[in-house]
Amino acid sequence: MSPSCFFFVHSLLLLPLFSQAYLRAGSGAGLKVQQETGRAAEACTCDCCLSEVAKSFHSKLACVPRGGSTSLLTEVGDGGCQTLCLKPNEGKVAEFFADSGREVDYSRFCMAACQPMGSSKDLLCADKEEAAEQAPAPVVALVASAPAAAASGLASSPAAAESGIAADLARRTHLDASGTGEEERVAEQLAEAAVLQAANRATQAKQAAALSKYAYEKLAHSRNEAAEAAGQAALENVIIDARKDAGEAAQIRLGWEETARAHAAQKALVAAAVYKNAKVKSLSIADAWQQSAADLLKVGKQYEEYSTRQQMGEREIKKQLLADASNSELVAKLHAAEVAVEHGMAAAKKYVKQANAAKDEAARIRANGAWYDQAEAAAAAHAMYADLPKGVMPPPLPPLP
Repeated sequence: MSPSCFFFVHSLLLLPLFSQAYLRAGSGAGLKVQQETGRAAEACTCDCCLSEVAKSFHSKLACVPRGGSTSLLTEVGDGGCQTLCLKPNEGKVAEFFADSGREVDYSRFCMAACQPMGSSKDLLCADKEEAAEQAPAPVVALVASAPAAAASGLASSPAAAESGIAADLARRTHLDASGTGEEERVAEQLAEAAVLQAANRATQAKQAAALSKYAYEKLAHSRNEAAEAAGQAALENVIIDARKDAGEAAQIRLGWEETARAHAAQKALVAAAVYKNAKVKSLSIADAWQQSAADLLKVGKQYEEYSTRQQMGEREIKKQLLADASNSELVAKLHAAEVAVEHGMAAAKKYVKQANAAKDEAARIRANGAWYDQAEAAAAAHAMYADLPKGVMPPPLPPLP
């Protein structure tokens, strides 16, 4: 087999790995996005490492962390990756980080455990140990299995192709050296078929990556749309259905608006009833103060009449004392009458004063009735406008009780 054919067949085995890496880069946005600062570190993975152009002269690509400040330099985003991760418990990577703590920096992990896939940047890196396990078979085995693979068509998967090559190797080991030219020709045919298969896989991988990116972007945009109210969504559905029958949709809209207005008017009456009941209660208190003022005034008049009778008795006693000034009994009666007159007048003034205060309190309470009327109208209007859906013209304020 010529060197060019050898290199070409050798590169074909790496194409499935490149396709898988491309798919993983497209679907990496599905990783869990970091919601809070300082969350617990997750297990280290090469899914958080991207292939970027290296600054050193000996390599074109190198694996760098996907998260942290490096994410600003890439086109695929950080994928929810952190700057620190939990190192593995076994394998060569665990031995490499044996002297480190439980957490390691992704800049060290990506360089030590991951390797770039392909020759393009912004692709997810692959685990070095997994890549070593999936290394291509010797070229002799590829040449020996070429006719069998060509006879069976394109393999359904890289594993099926490898199993077919291995099975055909045992049958082809008995061929002599004279068949070398035929084997090279068949190998070239197989290479052409593998090129078509690889191109098909690459196209599917590109489409899958584009679909994953579109789904992620659509999911990101749908977060804002999901926050709209259920009533608005129902209204939009009614509007969409109304395109089929504008007349029926208009009737449905009018009926819905009338129902909303009636419900809003009922809400207004309920809100107004609170202030109406408060006004009625306040006026009943004013009536009680008015009744108390009348009762106090009546008591004051009684004391005033009592004082007048005592004054008349006092004058009568004074007349008797003019005739008999030394009568001690008359003197005592005169003194008692004077005290009764003074007490009666003081009590009458006190009750009249209390009656006037009760009248003033009743008048003040009744004067506040205008405030209850204003508050009743304001509460009714606020409740009605708050209950109306957006876009519905408010009805006139209903008659308040």
